[in-house]
Amino acid sequence: MSDIIQKKGTVLFFLGEKRTIPFLLLLAACRPPGPVLLPPAEIRAVEGLAVLRIVRAEASARTKFGFTIALPDRGRIDVLDPVGRTVLRFVVDGEEAFLVLLSKRVYARGGKDEVLERFIGFPVGLDELAGLLAGRWEAGGAALPGWTLERDGRGRVAAGRRGDLSFAVQEFFRGGGVPRKVSFRGPGGAGSVTLLQAAFNRGLAPLPSGFWERLRAVSWEEVERLLRDED
Repeated sequence: MSDIIQKKGTVLFFLGEKRTIPFLLLLAACRPPGPVLLPPAEIRAVEGLAVLRIVRAEASARTKFGFTIALPDRGRIDVLDPVGRTVLRFVVDGEEAFLVLLSKRVYARGGKDEVLERFIGFPVGLDELAGLLAGRWEAGGAALPGWTLERDGRGRVAAGRRGDLSFAVQEFFRGGGVPRKVSFRGPGGAGSVTLLQAAFNRGLAPLPSGFWERLRAVSWEEVERLLRDED
């Protein structure tokens, strides 16, 4: 005869020859559903917190970052240290973009595609980054140029490809088509983005007064050297 062990109303496992159920399987079965995230019908801006994991042949890295993307062409990405302080800030304003190393009070200027490529490792636009983070793969009602998208049985964008860049949604938030975890693969590497929290259509807050006046313009090579020195 088998007994059932319970804790706070949850069945943990059965005792008895042929009825034993692995403890971890029962915990997984009883795991509460994921959080709900309901996006508006039109997404003009998305902000939040996420974790980026990059894997290449020689190394891998895991980075937490905060972001705000105000479509079509303005954005800000803050790369955070383990205690939540901003180490690097990527600022995109139209066709122009900047990489700011706050601890050294310096910045390098470049085109928006160049700056975003330095963040994620391969060329990606703000609209494509919004697609990875918020499941937004249309611009003005039309699919983003060059992308072939796959949808699941609920009509959500579940995978896509543009040339040698591809992605697949591993998990969605409940309530809509916002990805919770997305894996991707591009030239020279692969990785994943896990969205921890998000909000929509709040716009892009201005930078602090005098932000640029406190910084010194340097070359990309100088920023890279300063980063290596900090390591």
